[in-house]
Amino acid sequence: MLIKTIKHDLAATYREFTFLYLALVLMAIVGPFIISSRNEFLIAILFFGFFGMSVATIVVTFMSIIKLFSRRLFSDEGYLTLTLPVKTSDTVIAKVITGMIWSFATTMVFILSATLFSTIFYFVLTQMNVITAGVDIAGLIGELASTGLFGTTLGAIASGLPLWLLDSFYSLILILFVITVVNTSLIRKNRVALGIFLFFVLSVTFNSIFSYYHLTPIFFNDVRSYFVNIMSFEEFLFGLKQVAYSIDWADYAIAFAMKGVVTVLLSYGTFWLLDHKLELE
Repeated sequence: MLIKTIKHDLAATYREFTFLYLALVLMAIVGPFIISSRNEFLIAILFFGFFGMSVATIVVTFMSIIKLFSRRLFSDEGYLTLTLPVKTSDTVIAKVITGMIWSFATTMVFILSATLFSTIFYFVLTQMNVITAGVDIAGLIGELASTGLFGTTLGAIASGLPLWLLDSFYSLILILFVITVVNTSLIRKNRVALGIFLFFVLSVTFNSIFSYYHLTPIFFNDVRSYFVNIMSFEEFLFGLKQVAYSIDWADYAIAFAMKGVVTVLLSYGTFWLLDHKLELE
């Protein structure tokens, strides 16, 4: 039932993202050709357009998640949602996972757009003879890969993934908890203002607790000295070979446990409020 609920939530929200995602990808494809035209007016339009679409995508992602929580739980649609034979916990978790999926999708669209732009721009510059067509891109990538940089980066990402997923879930369940509180019988007036205030207070409180322990589970070594006064590409590659990361498993466990406890408390608080104190519009 949880999977079905997530699919339903995704189907109900994808239209809000489709245009923005397509626009970003299209601008990444067209952008290099506009820049190659050297038309300052068109380049300015491209810059402001891409900046505007990027900001709009981030804002829409955030607002769509807020609307997903509010509309599908605390409106007439929410009344229908909560009367379905689905456990409250499944309903809440499905909403949070849906928010995580759209946040991840937005990040991936930005990465895809940047990759498309860079790749197309390279070939455009090659055709314009701005750079030499004989540059061995495969060889260059091979040289970089030989430094172990890609493996090190992927290793760090993989190691930090569980903590990142938990952090994402925590951030979204905190938002949902606040939205739930202001839609219960506990609060009758000024719900938006009180919601913003409550979110700020809880965020500052929890972040203060987390930062008090100065936990740094994953950290990279300082290699800045290797990139000072570089005289050759070989020296640059040597510097990349020195990049490494370390994991303090004690800090990792403490950070995971602390954020996990807070996430569980917020989750169960949300479940309880929905079951006992909910007021639908």
